[in-house]
Amino acid sequence: MDDRKSNVSRPTNPHKQKVGAGDLRNMEMVATAEIESIGVNLTPPLSPLAYSLHDSFLPSHCAACFSPLPPDPPPPLHSLLYCSPSCSSSHSPLHRSSASHHLHLHLSQNPYDGQTSDLRVALLLLLQIKRHQPIKQYDRICGLMSNRRQLLMSNHDVEFSTRIKNGAKAMAAATMMRDGVPDSNLSGEYMLEEAVLCVVVTNAVEVQDSVGRSVGISLYDISFSWINHSCSPNACYLFLPPESHGGGQRFLISPASSNGCQPIAFSSNSEFLTGSPEILGGWRIVVRSIKPIKKGEQVTIAYTDLLQPTESRQSDLWSKYRFTCCCNRCIAVPPIQIDQRLQEFCASNGRSLNEVGIEKVTEYINDAIDDYLSSNDAESCCKKLENLLLNGFDYKQNLIIRLHPQHHLSLNAYTTLASAYKIRSIDENILHNLKMKRFSVAYSLLLAVLTHHLFLSESCLIASVSNFWIGAGESVLNLARDLKSDCDSEFPSFKCTKCGLIDVFEANFDDDQNPKWVLDVSNEFVNCIIDIMPKVWKFLVHGNGYLEVVKDPIEFIKNVGGREWDLKEIMEGYEGQERVELSWVGVHCLLYGGILMNICGGPDSHLSRYVRGVVYGGDGKG
Repeated sequence: MDDRKSNVSRPTNPHKQKVGAGDLRNMEMVATAEIESIGVNLTPPLSPLAYSLHDSFLPSHCAACFSPLPPDPPPPLHSLLYCSPSCSSSHSPLHRSSASHHLHLHLSQNPYDGQTSDLRVALLLLLQIKRHQPIKQYDRICGLMSNRRQLLMSNHDVEFSTRIKNGAKAMAAATMMRDGVPDSNLSGEYMLEEAVLCVVVTNAVEVQDSVGRSVGISLYDISFSWINHSCSPNACYLFLPPESHGGGQRFLISPASSNGCQPIAFSSNSEFLTGSPEILGGWRIVVRSIKPIKKGEQVTIAYTDLLQPTESRQSDLWSKYRFTCCCNRCIAVPPIQIDQRLQEFCASNGRSLNEVGIEKVTEYINDAIDDYLSSNDAESCCKKLENLLLNGFDYKQNLIIRLHPQHHLSLNAYTTLASAYKIRSIDENILHNLKMKRFSVAYSLLLAVLTHHLFLSESCLIASVSNFWIGAGESVLNLARDLKSDCDSEFPSFKCTKCGLIDVFEANFDDDQNPKWVLDVSNEFVNCIIDIMPKVWKFLVHGNGYLEVVKDPIEFIKNVGGREWDLKEIMEGYEGQERVELSWVGVHCLLYGGILMNICGGPDSHLSRYVRGVVYGGDGKG
C-alpha cells in the first residue's frame, strides 16, 4: 500500500484520504539488518520533496521552517512570512516559481473546499516534474502512487472527487498566470495536475509543532512513503527541525523486491524530475524502531490512533484511506487483551447489549464533550461525564451500561475532564481554583496509569503513553508550585535515592535498549512511587464523587475511605516539606515519560528537551 500517515504520539486527526489497491502489495519497506534494539534510527533525517503551512498558520509561522513568529500586526493578505533572511532566500523563490502566489486569484472566484496547503505542496512537486516525460496513466510520480483513477472514479465520495478536479484546475490556472498564458486557454483536461494533487493527498503527512498542533504538511520520497500501516507497528516516526543532519547515519530499511524477501536499491523515478535545486527548509523526518525487527521483515508504522478498538480503527482507516487492515491485531480471534479492554463494558442483570446501546452511550459522551468544545460549558461537560462514569448510562427499562475504566470512551472522557477542570480553575476564588486544579491533575494521572497498563501488553503504545506520563508530571508539578507559599524555599533539585530513573534518562540519550530493559525501568518507576502515591492521590481526589471511588488498575492508588476530610485539614497536611511529595511524584512521572520518549522520539524531540529543561532547569543542562 502506498500511504499517507498521521503522527499518533497523542490522538490527532490524520491528513486526508488513502485508497488501497491490490497491485501495490510490493510497495513496502523491509529491514536490511537485524534490529535487536528499540529506539534505533532506521533512517537518517529525510528532507521533504515539498511542504507547506496550513492556511490558519500562514500569518503566525515561518513558511520555511514552521517556527512560530513573534506577534506583529497582521501581514498583507496572501503573503508569506519568514523568521530569517536565510529562510526567505530558501523558500520565497520556490514559492514564486511554483506559481503558489497566484492561487488566491483563482480561488477567490472558485473556492477550494479544503486546505490550500495541498495545492501549494502539489505545485512545488509539479515544479520538479518534466512535463514532456510520458508518465503512464499518471499512476506513479517520483516513485509515489497517485491513486488518481481510484480517487476520481470512486463512487464512495463524489464530493472528494470534485474537490480534486477543482484543485487541479486552480493549479493549472496559477501556472498559466505565472507563464503569462491567458486563462481562456484552460482546456478542462488537467490529468497531470490531478495526479500530482492525488500524490499529495495520498502520501503527505501532517507536521506537528511542539504542542501537538498540526501546522502543515510535508511530502517525502519512497524511503518514508512506502512504509505501510499496522495496528501493532514495529516503528514510529518523528520530526526534526530543518537544520537537522544525519551525522553519518545510514538507511537500515529498503524497498522490498517482488518476492518481498530481498531488499532492492532505491528508485525514485528521477527521470521525471527537472533537476531543479533541492527543496530547502521543511521539517526532516526520521523513522525509529519501537520493537525488534528481523532482517527482511516489513517495517510498519501507524496511520491511526492505536487507543481505539478494532472496529473504530477499521472505520477510521477506511473512511480516510480506503483500505481494510488485516494485521495480526485486527484479525486476532478472540481480540487481544488491549482490544478487549478498549471495548469492555457491562450491562446490568447480565443482559446482552446491542450496537444501538453503545451508539447511545457514544452519543451521550460526544454531546457532553460538545458542551465543552462548542459551547464552552466546562461545568456541564464535567457533570455529564462524571455522572456516566460513576452511575453508568441508563439505556432503557432499567438497563444500565457501565464502561470499563480502560474503555476507549472512558479514556476520551478522562482526557476531556482533565482539560475541562483546568479551564474551570480560572476563577477568583482561591479554594475553588485549587479544587478544580486537583481534579484536573487527578484525571491526567489516571489517564497515564490506565494507558500504562495497556502499554505493558502492547508496546506499540509507547508514544501515546510517554505523552500521557509527561503531561501528568507537568500537571502535578504545576499544582505543587501553586501550593507553594511565599515563605517556602524553592524545591530542592531532584535526585531520588531509591531509583535510578534520572541516570537512565541521561544514559538513554546515547544508548538504544531491548524490550526487557523497558519493562525493568517500568517496574523501577512503579516500585519507587508505590508508597507515596496513595497519600498524593487522596489529596488530589478529595471532594470528587467519581475519583474517590474509581478503582485504579495497578492498585497503588488506593480508594479513599474512612473519615471525611475537610479542605482546610488537607491543606494543613500539605504545608511545608510534605508539599515536596507532589513535586517528587511529578518529576518521577516526567522522567519515566521522558525515558519512553527518548526511545520513540529520540533525545532531540521537543518533549525530551522539555523534560530535560524541567528536571535540570533553564536550558536543560545539569
